[in-house]
Amino acid sequence: MFKWLAKVLNGQTKNQSTLFSGQKRKDEAEIEIHLLSKSLEQNRAMIEEIFDHCDDLIIHKFVLGPDKSQPAMLVYIDSLIKDDLLQIGLMQALQNVDYESGRNISLSWLKDNVIPTGRVTKENNWIEVTDRLCKESVALFIDGHEGALLIDYPAENNRPVSQPVTQTSVMGPAEAFNEDIYTNMGLLRKRFPTSRLAVEKLEIGLITKTPVNIVYLKGNVTTELIREVKTRLNRIKVDSILSSGQIEEHIQDSPYSLFSGIDSTERPDRLASILLQGGAALIIGGTPFALLFPTTLANQMTASDDYANRYWYASFIRLVRWSALFTAAMAPGLYVAIISFHQELIPPSLLFTVASNREGVPFPAFLEAFLMELTFETLREAGVRMPRTFGQTISIVGTIVVGQAAVSAGLVSSGMVVVVALTAIASYTIPSMTLSNSIRLLRFFFMFAGAFMGLFGIMAAVSLLSFHVCSVRTFGVPHLSPLAPLSLGDFKDTFVRVPNWMMRNRPQFMGRLEPERQNAALKPHPPPKSAGKSRNGKGKA
Repeated sequence: MFKWLAKVLNGQTKNQSTLFSGQKRKDEAEIEIHLLSKSLEQNRAMIEEIFDHCDDLIIHKFVLGPDKSQPAMLVYIDSLIKDDLLQIGLMQALQNVDYESGRNISLSWLKDNVIPTGRVTKENNWIEVTDRLCKESVALFIDGHEGALLIDYPAENNRPVSQPVTQTSVMGPAEAFNEDIYTNMGLLRKRFPTSRLAVEKLEIGLITKTPVNIVYLKGNVTTELIREVKTRLNRIKVDSILSSGQIEEHIQDSPYSLFSGIDSTERPDRLASILLQGGAALIIGGTPFALLFPTTLANQMTASDDYANRYWYASFIRLVRWSALFTAAMAPGLYVAIISFHQELIPPSLLFTVASNREGVPFPAFLEAFLMELTFETLREAGVRMPRTFGQTISIVGTIVVGQAAVSAGLVSSGMVVVVALTAIASYTIPSMTLSNSIRLLRFFFMFAGAFMGLFGIMAAVSLLSFHVCSVRTFGVPHLSPLAPLSLGDFKDTFVRVPNWMMRNRPQFMGRLEPERQNAALKPHPPPKSAGKSRNGKGKA
């Protein structure tokens, strides 16, 4: 039976389908009710059998009591526990305590009076003990006492808080999430020093037991949203969760759509803004990216710098960003459509230039654009996968040397190189990586439409895409809100950004519980004229 337990803990269960369907096997039920023994030697033998072939398992025997006659044992995994902290904290506390003569040393007494740490629990079940040992805990056994004390002593071997990598900002905060869920929660707590920040913990994955925290602001989010999120998360029955994208695919409303109403971010300030609007988020252990929901297309086009800069400049940059979105999606397709079917739309002087550049190119416009876009995607992927030392070199060689050589050899036209370069630059202006990846794929869709029917194909593709995006929802929130359905009050922070003192209410599409987020009379104004006079009233101070 315990050999089977070892296989469960190591993810080697042969038949997991009954576990996924929620029906517990008889063997599992027997293991769950099996308790620890009072004998220290029997518990030691059991642990050695369960953690067979685990050389990093440490079993440390020692004695307690005033006369050093009470055998005890500490069990932990060396790679998960900070050994010096364990020696300084726990071992010194156990050895230096003033044991009264004749006192019965029990686990409960040690827990309440001796253990110098915050989270200490007593467990009698082997499943709980072995699970906690694999999650940065130390198990304390005492001979003659049933059960064990489980004490948290993390090794703190996580990556420190660093600057964002994928969502950089010029004037915004420079903190980013890392792979440790406790560090990420601390970064969020710094921004919400209030009891209204709710945290609900789950574990997903039969083998990995990945910790997942649902975070939201009580009073801002609807109970229906949180209930639906927990329902979808509890429905996930898999053996492992190693990234946030795996959870996203299991809980999104439209699994076959290129557009997702669930965004990801590595910025705590970005997560905080979604919570303040009335949304929720998932902070997942082992990944530096949190999931935000529900998010709309307008949310995915906002950046932290939009609120760090003055509203007039933020509005201008946001309009540039929206223009770049359409450029990144449709520029190659429009170029192919006009060159192939609608040359009359090009001014004569420009038409002669384009024709001379394309003279000698052996490929039609569509194939030329397709090959250039495919080459660019290959170069971008190579730059991402290459070591950082060589990544910049690959980009320079690919864009300058290869592009110039292709034009000189007559394989592609210089106009096509310009279009592909502008498209690439425009795609980098999209703040959301999720949306940027969708636009990269849509680019090929518009290219096929333009090559098939010209501008008529482009318009048909735009119509089909509009119908589809209007139907996409995330937890009941339309993806095109506040454009469809129309909500004029929410346009204050969509295509442009009005001053902060004008954004009195939260977005309507979030199903807000507290509509008002600030007072109405916050418009700044100069002081009255009397304030500029000196004390004697004869001039300015």
